[in-house]
Amino acid sequence: MIGDIYRHLGGMFDGCPDPLLLVEGDVVVAHNEAARLALGEASSLLTLFDAADRSVVSSACAAVASGQSQKSTFFARLATGTANRWTTWPTGHGGVCVRMDGPAEPRADIPAPLSPLVEKDEPVPLRTVLLGKIFDRFEGILWAIAKDGTILVSEGKGLAHFGLAPGAIVGMNALQIYPPGSVAREETERALAGEELYGDSIEGMSYWIRRLTPVRDAAGNVSAIVGFSLRANENSEETLQAKALIRALAELPLAIWAMDVDGTCKMSLGNGLKDLGIMPGELVGTNLYELYSNREDFKADMKRAFAGEQFVSGTSFATTHWRNTIIPVRDTFGERVVRIYSVAENVTDHVENHRRLEEQLALIQSQQQAIVGLSSPVIEVWQGVLVVPLIGSIDQARASILLERLLTEVVGRQSSAVILDLTGVDTVDAEAAQHVSNVMRSVELVGATGLFSGIRPSVAKTMVDLGVDMQSRRTYPTLAEALRRLIGARKR
Repeated sequence: MIGDIYRHLGGMFDGCPDPLLLVEGDVVVAHNEAARLALGEASSLLTLFDAADRSVVSSACAAVASGQSQKSTFFARLATGTANRWTTWPTGHGGVCVRMDGPAEPRADIPAPLSPLVEKDEPVPLRTVLLGKIFDRFEGILWAIAKDGTILVSEGKGLAHFGLAPGAIVGMNALQIYPPGSVAREETERALAGEELYGDSIEGMSYWIRRLTPVRDAAGNVSAIVGFSLRANENSEETLQAKALIRALAELPLAIWAMDVDGTCKMSLGNGLKDLGIMPGELVGTNLYELYSNREDFKADMKRAFAGEQFVSGTSFATTHWRNTIIPVRDTFGERVVRIYSVAENVTDHVENHRRLEEQLALIQSQQQAIVGLSSPVIEVWQGVLVVPLIGSIDQARASILLERLLTEVVGRQSSAVILDLTGVDTVDAEAAQHVSNVMRSVELVGATGLFSGIRPSVAKTMVDLGVDMQSRRTYPTLAEALRRLIGARKR
């Protein structure tokens, strides 16, 4: 049978410059050299074509094979995606010749700027039909704008949110109706300049996701742009919060990063990264274990985190100080930690301020001790006899410093007597009186004799009124009298 077909075709088969196939049913029984180069060694005719176009091919071949038609011309897309014009005719004995005549011509009903996207009589693939159905169901907008700004297409249910009907603004110029400085105007100009754009925005209470793509002619020049926008309002509130957080991260000294269990950085954003000389997103894909291989504190923190612990830690890099809140994330079944998230705050100013405050407090304490030393000197007036003249008020801090110094001097000098002179003290309260009594009791506990001198009448009255026990204390009106009595006692 194949021989009969070859004889019927004569030399046309091998001499045809266009790809030519000889088929019986769906089986390719022969092909010329041009077909072999263009289509390969196919054994099935239908496998050469896009699944959505196979019914067109099958119908055309069946019509000429059955004698219903002497010739059939159709357009069909190859499996590779190229749309072509095809011609079929019968060869006798049930055979069919299928010839590829060349690329399909642009359709006349398509605006010239968009013609690179669609070819004449191009069959509609199944995926295009499904996308159209989905587009009719969802709140989306499809638009196309020519190079000069003319709106060629404006379709979709989403237009209703802007008070527009499908096709209402077709023919208008987008560069005239979009206000200068608006996002729509800026993105349109950028896309017409050849840039592929992805974006999102909050319009009223609606969240929109959009994409703009340039259309290029055979020479590679932009002839138009096509845009698609989808309303995803269910997530608008969460998205608005996320965008607000991202804006805050761009301003605050914070950094948010994430790392998988193998050490791969999955997220790295925040203005705080600049303080480390790192740009947002720069570390994504980097292995942080390798990057910080010399940081034992980092390894220890990651070990705790991947063991499931959530904690806050502090770390330092060069001259900066950071506080990290580390949060482990488990797998779907909660069995193991697969990723950790960390919010790092640059607390350098806080740490430095705290350090300066501690230094100032230490300086103040040192100055207070010096003041106490000047206002409450411990003087050895005779071998084994110490005199402490008190001037001004006495509080807990001053009493503690005085007591510590005095006991050190008593033990170090092996003093036998201490005279606490109150000539410079005008008034005392209950707390001050108790401090004075405690100082003298402590002196006596280490083996020295305690004496008071110079107690003024007002101070004496206060001590009596407050019930301070002075019966067991040796008191003298002046420091000189106390010294005379003490020296006299020693001579005797």
